[in-house]
Amino acid sequence: MTSDKPLMMKALVSRDHKFRVQEIPRPALREGELLLQVTACGVCFSDVHKIRFQPLEEPVVLGHEVAGRVVESESAKFHVGDRVVVAHHVPCGRCHYCRHGNVSMCAQFKKTNLDPGGFAEFVRVPAEHVESVAFHIPDALSNNEASFMEPLGCCVRAVKRAAIQPSDVVVVVGLGSIGLLFMQLIRHAGGKCIGLDLDRARRELADSLGSSATFADSEPDFEESLASMTSGRGTDAVFLTAGNPPLVPTALSWLRAGGTCLVFASLHPDSDVTLDWNQLYYRELNIVTSYSASPADLEEALKLLANGSVRVARMTGHTFPLERFSEALAAIESRAILKAIMTPGEI
Repeated sequence: MTSDKPLMMKALVSRDHKFRVQEIPRPALREGELLLQVTACGVCFSDVHKIRFQPLEEPVVLGHEVAGRVVESESAKFHVGDRVVVAHHVPCGRCHYCRHGNVSMCAQFKKTNLDPGGFAEFVRVPAEHVESVAFHIPDALSNNEASFMEPLGCCVRAVKRAAIQPSDVVVVVGLGSIGLLFMQLIRHAGGKCIGLDLDRARRELADSLGSSATFADSEPDFEESLASMTSGRGTDAVFLTAGNPPLVPTALSWLRAGGTCLVFASLHPDSDVTLDWNQLYYRELNIVTSYSASPADLEEALKLLANGSVRVARMTGHTFPLERFSEALAAIESRAILKAIMTPGEI
């Protein structure tokens, strides 16, 4: 006799905003789908923001920066044993939002997801994800490096929305993992990057990855360097990767006339940002936001990782099993580490 009892797996489940490792049923597959054993899942700061400030539809399993190995396949595109990296949302490509390039506003994009999230031993990859946002991991990349595809894809789209051109000077505020990705993309686009971060180690890492200059704050040396690099015009763009409301008016003052402020950070729900409307109007300043990636951006990001145009190996050293998630969360929030990577199904 065969048992009808479902196979079980470990997952990090949130109930009442408390995360515990629990046994839950392992997902069953339908036609066109994959079952991945999750070998790496990065902890995004959006995960932290959801945990601290947003109501969650509990019970829930978070995690969306997923790399893994195929253990079951109902798709001709991937086979058992393949290493695969996958994103969590899929736009329809046909609606009004998609036709206007606003893929992350697409209704299908918002409702699609992996089953469950990546903080679990296994995830079911639905057929639409298999076709559009799942990719073979190149041999040149480790699983930890490949898990950066999704955040890098988001940054790729943001750089496009900010319309960065060769020789542009861009100030990146915050040199966490996202700021370091932006810095490398700006360099890849032919631009020059000035990084701001209070942490000396992060500034030194940015320098080693090719920043044009780094500073601890908007200090006199920063102002002089910015003036020198832009012939006194001001920066072509400011990328805000950290939610610091008082800094926004100052950041706008660094922009040249016609420059762009790219917002890539959420704020505490009670935050207020004061803007000088006349400054925006008379100086023709642009404020652009961006937070997610299209399938094409994800594919481009994976190629940039594989060919070494964007290097992330030095950001992949802090890995945690599911049981140590609280430790990973504390290390992120205290800025003790650049990036935490969960390894729920590591082989």
